Amino acid sequence: MPTAHVGDIEIYYEEQGSGEPVLLAPASWWPSDTWHVGVVPFLSKRFKPIIFDCRGTGRSSKPNSGYTVPQFARDCIGLLAQLGISRCHAVGFALGGQIVQAMAIARPDLVATLTIAASGSGARTLSGGPRIVSPDTDREIRDMGFERYIRAYIENDTMAFNPNFYRDHADVVSALANAVWSGQSTAEMFRRHEDARLTWDTLAQAAAVKVPALILCGADDDVSRRGSTPVDTAKRLAQLTPGAELFLIPNVKHMTFWDGTGGLTALEDFLVRHPIEARR
Repeated sequence: MPTAHVGDIEIYYEEQGSGEPVLLAPASWWPSDTWHVGVVPFLSKRFKPIIFDCRGTGRSSKPNSGYTVPQFARDCIGLLAQLGISRCHAVGFALGGQIVQAMAIARPDLVATLTIAASGSGARTLSGGPRIVSPDTDREIRDMGFERYIRAYIENDTMAFNPNFYRDHADVVSALANAVWSGQSTAEMFRRHEDARLTWDTLAQAAAVKVPALILCGADDDVSRRGSTPVDTAKRLAQLTPGAELFLIPNVKHMTFWDGTGGLTALEDFLVRHPIEARR
């Protein structure tokens, strides 16, 4: 298995395709295998996707500390250094959007373009108050069982998928649920990743972004998550990020890159219009 020694941990990674490198940062507690469901096959036709397991997931090390957005970003920067990549596109889904935002702020020389997809507002609600992780999670995991809880996050047409896509593409839903579950370790590690979302204030950091940015979200990604919705966060983030483009994908819920192909098409269009060489 390809791993890179980054700091005091080992990071599992994969590269596929050729062309400009595109780092894909996953959602909290999502392993890299999730990107193989549709995304890597699509992007590798034109680019070189780089996927990885964050610390605490999949085949990467599972240390007892370091579960913060800034640390995840440093892990990514270290991984790219190990791979000899000096410039890349950075794309993040959900928590991954916070990670690549932190990367772009810390290393604008490394991040040529930034794509934030369906990210939460982080430490604060849209109204500015403090956010909390759901107090019901532990009870729901006990009641449902850990595997059922994880799979239920994907296998639904209320928050995750458009009902028509969910009905007509059960194979995609099943493949994504299987991939997400495949990288889990323990409920405790899952909670560390959940808590990490509150270690970064996505909206407060937006003005510090100095690279071309795409804010991407399903137009129907409107389920409230303790003081914010992804679509309302996306709209605010686009206002606060200098020069950012906002694209709300019609008829798409939270699974931005898996609920149909609109998200992938929008991402490809953005990357093609902002080639890395043009940013040097």
